[in-house]
Amino acid sequence: MTIYLNGKFTAQHMTGVQRTASCLVQALDAWLGQREGAEPWVLLCPPGAPVPALRHIQVRQVGPRGLPLGVWEQTVLPLAACLGRLVSLSGSAPLLGRAQSNMLHDAAVFDHPQAYTWAFRHWYRLLFRRLARRSRQLFTVSAFSQQRLSARLDLPPGRLQVLPNGGDHLRRVAADHDAPARLGLDGRPYLLVVGSANPNKNVGLVEAVFRRLPAASELRLVVVGGLNRRVFARQSAEETWSEDRVLRLGPVSDPVLKALIQQACFLVFPSRYEGFGLPALEAMACGCPVLAARTGAIPEVCGDAALYFDPASAADLERTLAWMVCDRGLRDRLRIQGSARAGRFVWQDSAARLWAAVTGEPLPEGRAEQGPAGIATLTGNAPAARGQAGTVWPERRLAGEPQ
Repeated sequence: MTIYLNGKFTAQHMTGVQRTASCLVQALDAWLGQREGAEPWVLLCPPGAPVPALRHIQVRQVGPRGLPLGVWEQTVLPLAACLGRLVSLSGSAPLLGRAQSNMLHDAAVFDHPQAYTWAFRHWYRLLFRRLARRSRQLFTVSAFSQQRLSARLDLPPGRLQVLPNGGDHLRRVAADHDAPARLGLDGRPYLLVVGSANPNKNVGLVEAVFRRLPAASELRLVVVGGLNRRVFARQSAEETWSEDRVLRLGPVSDPVLKALIQQACFLVFPSRYEGFGLPALEAMACGCPVLAARTGAIPEVCGDAALYFDPASAADLERTLAWMVCDRGLRDRLRIQGSARAGRFVWQDSAARLWAAVTGEPLPEGRAEQGPAGIATLTGNAPAARGQAGTVWPERRLAGEPQ
């Protein structure tokens, strides 16, 4: 039987779910190259979408040009895949399709409905409930998402198989080392935030804390991700700080992203809710220390390789951010621990498990059952003298620090 992959993600802007689908397909393509006599896999894409370079998965563009992506997915895609089995990896799928295997990334439309428009959350609630009843198989990306989706969709334990994201994709990207200088960073130290314009990403908390830095501070704040002016409407950059204090870049290419991560002092990951937390894993894989919110799947992914704070508390973020700024030994330790932690998350491990689940074939003997598990935190308390309101942080410790 032919197995079809939903290629809607190839025509979308890259966010976390599109990254997951893209990397899983690439890893699956490499995995299929190791299997003799494997059943055919076909990636079905909307017309005009960029075609990924695959060697062992056929790529086929189907349907007329000009259809909205949602209409294409609900009409053209199920017809094109009707004689085989359809696998959707980016969170959406045909509502009426049969013989489907689907990945649901999180339960945010149930747990945090206020972050989404009325139409979006009601459509995805309907879709997820339908897929929960009709899908042949269901996958998700973390034990946290497995638990939340099971509770919200009234699913029995084990109905959702966990296929964690990988952290090795940026390791294969050649960093654009000149990009930070071109963007005006001029070698000055900066904190990095990576996330879309979703209100759950909580970028405003980082802005509020960053605003408390002394005016003479050498630190800057760089925000990467989809830019939504309504998210930042509380104050404009000009009203809050001079233009050289903050840099909002919007989406960037992978070579630029890797360079920004590698040259950052550390990543601040302030999300209120995460089904996985891929930016934190990407940072760890690139040797960048991580200061992360203790919420959702983030502790499950980062383990003891990050310093955590309460995403509802500006005081806690200020305290832990000050600790990270002041303590170079902590940053160096988190670099080492983060790199080791990220090495446990490999896309091909999850692709192999996806292949085994969809085809019913056993994994080769000795193939490790991937699944970095267990929630561990970096314990300890920041020194009370650091990060208090009005404290002048010793940012001089960052000056000239090798990136």
